[in-house]
Amino acid sequence: MKPKTIIIAVLLAIVVIVLFNNKEESSFWFFGDIRTSKLLILGVFFLIGVITGGVLFRRKKVHPKEYGITNPNAPFTPTALDEHPYSPSNLSDEDREYIRRD
Repeated sequence: MKPKTIIIAVLLAIVVIVLFNNKEESSFWFFGDIRTSKLLILGVFFLIGVITGGVLFRRKKVHPKEYGITNPNAPFTPTALDEHPYSPSNLSDEDREYIRRD
């Protein structure tokens, strides 16, 4: 197993242990006094934290500024096109004549 997977599994196990050891009823103020279990309060705030962290720290895809034929990050060079086996300079006179007829 990868270290990242092990760390995530251990953290989730700790979260589950903390949640299920806090089952008693508690009062919570949310624009009024609400009496509910600590399990629900801790679980909701944990999920809010996970979602917020995922949104704030997600990786953004970096798009290359220049595109090329073989290397997407290399600048376009016309000489690379001339070296291609089907470039106009590599065609025979017969092939050029056939293409002109189209």
